[in-house]
Amino acid sequence: MTESSLLRKTFTEAVAELGGTRRLCVAEVAAQGVTVFDLHRDEAGTPRGQGREVVRWTDSEDTPGGPGDRQTVLDAVRASAETTVVLVGSAPGDSRAEEAMEWLRAAHPRAFSFTRSGVRVETLLREVVADEPLCRSYELVVLRRHPATNRLELTCAPLFAIDTQRGSSSAVTVRCEPSDEQGTAFVVVAWQDRRPTPLSVHTAKVPPGRYEITAELERPGRVRFSGLPGLTRGGRSWTELVAAVPYRLEPSVGPAHLICAVEVSGAAERVHERLRRVSQMITTISGELDDRLQVSLVAYGAHSFQRKVLDDPVDVADWQVPAERARRSLELLEERVREREAVYRGYTGAAMVEDMLAEVASRLPPAFQGRTALLTVGDGPPHPPRAHHSEVLPCPRRIDWEQQVRRLEQYPGLVFGAICDRPPGREGSAWSRLGRDGLVRLDDAVDVRELGAGLGLMASRTQRIPFPLIETP
Repeated sequence: MTESSLLRKTFTEAVAELGGTRRLCVAEVAAQGVTVFDLHRDEAGTPRGQGREVVRWTDSEDTPGGPGDRQTVLDAVRASAETTVVLVGSAPGDSRAEEAMEWLRAAHPRAFSFTRSGVRVETLLREVVADEPLCRSYELVVLRRHPATNRLELTCAPLFAIDTQRGSSSAVTVRCEPSDEQGTAFVVVAWQDRRPTPLSVHTAKVPPGRYEITAELERPGRVRFSGLPGLTRGGRSWTELVAAVPYRLEPSVGPAHLICAVEVSGAAERVHERLRRVSQMITTISGELDDRLQVSLVAYGAHSFQRKVLDDPVDVADWQVPAERARRSLELLEERVREREAVYRGYTGAAMVEDMLAEVASRLPPAFQGRTALLTVGDGPPHPPRAHHSEVLPCPRRIDWEQQVRRLEQYPGLVFGAICDRPPGREGSAWSRLGRDGLVRLDDAVDVRELGAGLGLMASRTQRIPFPLIETP
């Protein structure tokens, strides 16, 4: 075995013995001077150390190799009975280095001594520490929800067992709930004697949802995560994080079916604003419900009442699709609006609300295990089914909007919400019916979360959960 191989073996065994008050002290004696490396094992069981230059011959006030240098070197390598001392001479033939080695050998007769290793001590120590298998298991701190009481309890998801070596990876599936401005904390702890010691804290501002993350052991004491966008080191202390855990998780809302019916006739800027509100509702609610939300997107315009000019039918852009697909359909609808100053020109005294209601009623499934919300966004009232004292022209198809509303009211779990263009006091009975569970005006500062909560699609308040939740069967 070469001396460099023997030195690596000595370092490996000495690092493995670290723990408690056990230390490793390595003195590298080079042509430029002496550097000492002190290693110990921290509370998480990770080897830690640092190098410090003890003396540099050219900077000594005394003659190189003089008594001032000798005492400085000897003082730096003072070692207790529980310290392993390794002396490495990396400059054979250099009189000052050889003399310093003699001082150290005389002071530490039981030390391991090497004179022709041919390696850099700092580099070799880093490699040995990185290659050391774990002496403690590593786990990810998560929360588990009690299925009956919703009480939250801290627990851990296994990442790496004892004796795991660097380069190993482990996958775990978690669910992130809404967090505060600092994000969700991904804390790795090392376990010993049933006691966890925080090893590292990473935080990520991610939308609520399920994530499959992969942890890779780069070396003892360092775990790298993938599968989480925007992950950064640092954040709150362990004590602060634990204190921020709510006693229980509020019952989640959902599944839900959000039907967005938007009027696309009138001035383009008004239509743009209606579509923007629809986008805000889909984004906000899907952020909380994730895959428990289904969305339908329905666009309706105005009757023309002109000879040889056919009405554009109610456009069902999507029906009961995931929120992401509905957002793409909404973008396509916005592009169509941008292409013209006014869309679906026609009668201005009312809109095809009654046609939209009939279309929605005909498409509802026989049953849905959750809440269904019809959100109507527009300005014009529905047409009456026949001549009316309001002088609004009757629906060409004689559809009775009130009859369609009563039909929808019979559907289990369906609620009505509306965002109306009209100023206060001008909504009329139709919009009051269409928004009976939640009515806001387009020009107001619409609180989409409050509207979603009023329709029963979201929790009334957002809990801030500092740790990820483990998925339970």
